[in-house]
Amino acid sequence: MVVSGESKIGSKTLRAPLMVSLVLIVFAAVVAGGTVLILTAMNNMAFHANSLDTQRAQQTASGALASFEQQIASATSDYSAWDDAAKAVYVDHDRDWMEKNYGVFTGAGTLFDTYFLVTPGGETAMAYKDGVALAMGFSDYFGKSFATLRAGLENDMARGIYQRTGFVETIDGPAVVGIAAVRSSQGSLTVAKDKATFVIFARHLSDAVIKQLAHNYIIDGLRLVPEVPANKPFAALRNSKGDILGALVWDLREPGTRSYRQVLPMVGCGIAVIGLVLLGLLAFGIIIVRRLMADERAARKLSKEDLLSGLINRAGLNDALVEIEARAALSGRDAVLIYLDLDRFKDVNDAYGHTVGDQLIRGVTAGLKHLLPKDAAFARIGGDEFAIALVCDDTEACCAAVEQAVIAFFKEPLIIAGRLASVGASMGIAVSSQGALGSAELLRRADMAMYRAKASRSGRAVFYHPSMDEDREARMTMANDLRQALDHEALTVVYQPVFDAHTRIICGVEALVRWNRNGHGFVAPDIFIPIAEDNGLIGRLGEFVMRQALMDAAKWPRISVAINISPLQLHDVSFVSSTAAIIEECRFPAERVILELTEGFFVRNPDLAKQSMSQLQRNGFRIALDDFGSGFSSVGYLREFGFDRLKIDRSLINALGKTPKAGDLLKATVALASSFDIPVTAEGIETQLQADYVSDCGCDELQGFFFSKPVRAQDISCMLEKTGWTTSAA
Repeated sequence: MVVSGESKIGSKTLRAPLMVSLVLIVFAAVVAGGTVLILTAMNNMAFHANSLDTQRAQQTASGALASFEQQIASATSDYSAWDDAAKAVYVDHDRDWMEKNYGVFTGAGTLFDTYFLVTPGGETAMAYKDGVALAMGFSDYFGKSFATLRAGLENDMARGIYQRTGFVETIDGPAVVGIAAVRSSQGSLTVAKDKATFVIFARHLSDAVIKQLAHNYIIDGLRLVPEVPANKPFAALRNSKGDILGALVWDLREPGTRSYRQVLPMVGCGIAVIGLVLLGLLAFGIIIVRRLMADERAARKLSKEDLLSGLINRAGLNDALVEIEARAALSGRDAVLIYLDLDRFKDVNDAYGHTVGDQLIRGVTAGLKHLLPKDAAFARIGGDEFAIALVCDDTEACCAAVEQAVIAFFKEPLIIAGRLASVGASMGIAVSSQGALGSAELLRRADMAMYRAKASRSGRAVFYHPSMDEDREARMTMANDLRQALDHEALTVVYQPVFDAHTRIICGVEALVRWNRNGHGFVAPDIFIPIAEDNGLIGRLGEFVMRQALMDAAKWPRISVAINISPLQLHDVSFVSSTAAIIEECRFPAERVILELTEGFFVRNPDLAKQSMSQLQRNGFRIALDDFGSGFSSVGYLREFGFDRLKIDRSLINALGKTPKAGDLLKATVALASSFDIPVTAEGIETQLQADYVSDCGCDELQGFFFSKPVRAQDISCMLEKTGWTTSAA
């Protein structure tokens, strides 16, 4: 019995080490297999990351070449489809004009650097490069690819296409070349095809151009090589036949390999720690605890991280601000918070969709990360809102450096998913002197300063000032009073007459809203209209003005009624239908209504502007471009949009007699409008001399204090009665 008992004890004694050994073997096998899987997965991830980065760079470089070619195509179209050019070439044979407008312009280096003028017989009539006359013909300057390009244009001309673009080799290296027949602004030839004169524009892929492309598209080490590389990615320059003329190559960043090398030591440490588990169950328990703690830290980190951008979120920013203010307090420095909001981000979302909007957020995040100080906390705290927190020795210089970096970043349009996204940034800055303010108050002040910057639209950062609190309270009070005034129809509409430039008889009115605020007196429109826009009241205000104006104008036969429209009204999808409903309600002819829109809206929202104009004009309304000449004026969108009237900004009128070229500028503006058959109204006329001068320049209608200030509806009726018109329903 004793022997039997000892055997059982011995078997149990042997079984325990065996079980431990088996457990250790299983753990060892699991650890070894897991190690192999982890290393394999990491290697695959590194390879995949490298491939994605290479693919991104290749797509970006190819997109850069396509954009480069599109720029010369646009320039070729603008400078060949030009009435003045057609006149100078075919009618006046004005060589001096062609040298000034084509040849000398090659020295600017922004659109093209080389120019040839080719006669109908195929001879070189003029040649310039970099602003200097070139003593050779185009056939000697361009390589064999040009012949293919030219032959393609000859085939296209049979189908009514008079322009062609492509990459061509030249004596000075590869260039993108545009060749086109000189023709009218409508795109048609003014001479027979065999009498057509051609212009050739070229822009070379010089070191400076490639350096700018590398900067714009964030491609490291971008350079041009004559041969296609065999062992690295490239973006090929192809001529019209598809032959390769050269290639763009760049430095591979290999982010996957870098990450792999950084993570590998940590993985080795982890494997070593796990290996210690094989020494005993105690070590195994410690690892379990460590894993639980790591999970907790990861979850905590995830709760404070923005998934889209990878930046810290609002909760993470609060923690970062506490730490930054503590550092500032210990070092006697200032804690600074810069609140940044993207301008026109909503337009990108509306135009291209939220997917492109998300890519834009990632692109902005990546770009700004490279520009900010390394010790700065960078957070995304809303849809298009970011925050930058840092500790500064010289607060003014530090903020100025960040501001300039951000402004420079947004100066050029961003290319997102093959689309150009032109956005900006409004920045508000708050300072916590020696970290004594507190994170919540610092965030509130920066937020308030940002909204002030957004309202000013200056493109500069705005520092918080205590007066902003008072202004904000005053604006909120004014917004409530304006809401009540709209509820009780306590606003009035006045009318400034518009006169025919030749007969000096009233031919229209412009409706203007006025507000006599209870207890405060009259409030200027440029004060309360922005408040209406900021507080969602502009739609109601616009409907009130339109309804009142049409009711009053129903008594005035034949004259037009101009009504100013806020860009925010056009963002409302129901604007067109509600406007048509008011016309129907007032039984007023839509063709007598002129809706005035500022040119800034057409520049910032071209797609929305086209859609809105088309819908309004289909309903019978006329569209006037207001404030032309105040800053955005462009021949391009005068050509693109079918305006029914153009209103010259009062700044051009006020400059008459004050600046030497003011008269010439006014004449050129009127002539430009006349070339597009657009009637012109000059506003801001204050003297007899101004009235006579703008009439002589060709303006069709005049408006200003010289003729009449804005007056009540009954005063307009009296004016019409004096002219012999009866004020009966139209």
